[in-house]
Amino acid sequence: MPDLEAFRKDTRAWLEKNCPPEMRRPSQSENDTCWGGRHWKYQSDAQRQWLERMAEKGWTVPEWPREYGGGGLSRDEAKILRQEMASLGCRSPLDSFGIWMLGPALLKYGNEAQKREHLPKIAKGQIRWCQGYSEPGAGSDLASLQTRAELKGDDFIVNGSKIWTSYADHADWIFCLVRTDTSVPKHDGISFVLFDMESAGVSTKPITLISGSSPFCETFFDDVIVPKENLVGTMNKGWDIAKYLLTHERD
Repeated sequence: MPDLEAFRKDTRAWLEKNCPPEMRRPSQSENDTCWGGRHWKYQSDAQRQWLERMAEKGWTVPEWPREYGGGGLSRDEAKILRQEMASLGCRSPLDSFGIWMLGPALLKYGNEAQKREHLPKIAKGQIRWCQGYSEPGAGSDLASLQTRAELKGDDFIVNGSKIWTSYADHADWIFCLVRTDTSVPKHDGISFVLFDMESAGVSTKPITLISGSSPFCETFFDDVIVPKENLVGTMNKGWDIAKYLLTHERD
């Protein structure tokens, strides 16, 4: 307990010193939320400073290991950090599907090279991710997905489409479920792959709702080349990763 109380005191002092006053006011619009990524345009110097300072501290992902860009905090310490941020009115420095969903999956299923390549970039807000799960004919019955990935040499060739892909038109990379074996039951033969949204053959089309705007997109893959090294976990066992990732999903 004394150690935690000292941590709380030090944490509050650091936040008071490093969180810009602008980042302690309630968000006024969606633009006040920092998503990061290659093409992210900061709404203010304060938004940029807050992300940079928290990322350098490892506190965008406080419980991740330090070697992957995290803060290395215990669960109790991370709870104290959240409490002190709330007490001071500090905004989240970074909102990210990479933090909420992909990161935990990579920590559990990714190999060392994948962890070192992707996790620090997620923690720093350098890459923005989207989720390639639902398809026009595979929504509630996700295991019926038909997007194919055919292994040819050292690459997968991906063809198909996804729907309701949140912010796909702003994302840099996608974590995607693909079918790699059609000869087995539908829950088998699914693999979990990562690839760059700027790859040749990837395109997106925003879905406009009745309100006139929407975060959702249709996403299309036409002979997209994905290096085999971007397969996470075991080939044809992606359903296990999909289920684990969904336990971390949040809006």
